[in-house]
Amino acid sequence: MKVTYDANTCIHAGNCVNSLPAVFKVVDGKFMIDQAGASDAEIRQTVADCPSGALQVIETDTPG
Repeated sequence: MKVTYDANTCIHAGNCVNSLPAVFKVVDGKFMIDQAGASDAEIRQTVADCPSGALQVIETDTPG
C-alpha cells in the first residue's frame, strides 16, 4: 500500500500527526509520510479518520 497526501484538500486538523507522529510529521516545514513508523493497520485507521480526505491509501501489488 502507498499513502498519498493532497495538500489542497487538507484542512490541517492535525489528526494524523497527533495519532501517528512516527508516520505523519512535518520536517523543515514540509509534510512527510514515513510508512515504516507503524503497522499497515494503524496507518489505514489514521487515514480513514482524516476529516478532509486529504490522505488516501492506494493499494499496490506486492510480489510473492
